[in-house]
Amino acid sequence: MHTRELGKTGVRLSEVALGTWGLSGAYGGVSESVAKSTVEAAREAGVTTFDAAPLWGEGKAEALLGEALEGQRDEVQLVTRAGAVWEDDRVRHRFEPDALRADLEASLERLKTDHLDVWLLHEPPEDALLKDELFALCEELKEAETIRAWGVSTAGVDEARLALSKGADALCMPYNLLTADDLQDLEHEIQHAGAGVLARSPLFHGLLSGRWTEYRQFAEDDHRRARWTSKALTIRVRQVNRLRFLVHDDVRSLSTAALRFVLASPVVTSCLLGARRPVQISAAKDLAGEPPYLPDE
Repeated sequence: MHTRELGKTGVRLSEVALGTWGLSGAYGGVSESVAKSTVEAAREAGVTTFDAAPLWGEGKAEALLGEALEGQRDEVQLVTRAGAVWEDDRVRHRFEPDALRADLEASLERLKTDHLDVWLLHEPPEDALLKDELFALCEELKEAETIRAWGVSTAGVDEARLALSKGADALCMPYNLLTADDLQDLEHEIQHAGAGVLARSPLFHGLLSGRWTEYRQFAEDDHRRARWTSKALTIRVRQVNRLRFLVHDDVRSLSTAALRFVLASPVVTSCLLGARRPVQISAAKDLAGEPPYLPDE
């Protein structure tokens, strides 16, 4: 498993990271034993970077990593978020410095650590990113070595651009074969800012595994049930089928092509792979392969 530096921060992350949203139940229930086995399989595959958020499972994802990685802190990098929590049966966003500090302290406790490698503001609105006190806090935490780097997790180009202008070290954005335009539009600005990218949804919630049919059904507790109508899913599956020309030679599956497309980006530091079972992460090194990941054409 190769590593890459996050922009100019000196923080090195594994090219493939384990995203833990799915382990917190976003795609349906996952037993504690399977979740821990998935983290262990990631480590065995060479993964050193682990991504979480207080929102995911109301802290469940962070607590899982804290237990599963105990005693390995010097060997791994921890990424988590702040600013979004589950409260009164709904998601609440809060980006006041005191609220963010409270989120951070709770995260450190659940993760069983005294510092974070990357701290991300979780989907901040544009007005929050206009407040200087927010960035003063981030820089203060870096100075105190409580965090090594900070950034934003967002799907918005305007928010990403604003964060870069305020000195963000990292962007965490959706990036895959079907949703590539936004990040590619920001490439020059990311490079100019000396920042790095954590690419999320590399398999587009499983769609780019290439294993779905137009008749795929999702369980009641699977977020994908509400994400696509049957008509939208049909269109997406047909789009995926037109990408199969990428599968040849050492690119043995569409999943491989999808991950290598992400890793071929000049600004991507790490690809956040949301595995829910050991088998989905155990082949991470083979899926990533060696540079050049995909030919430019």
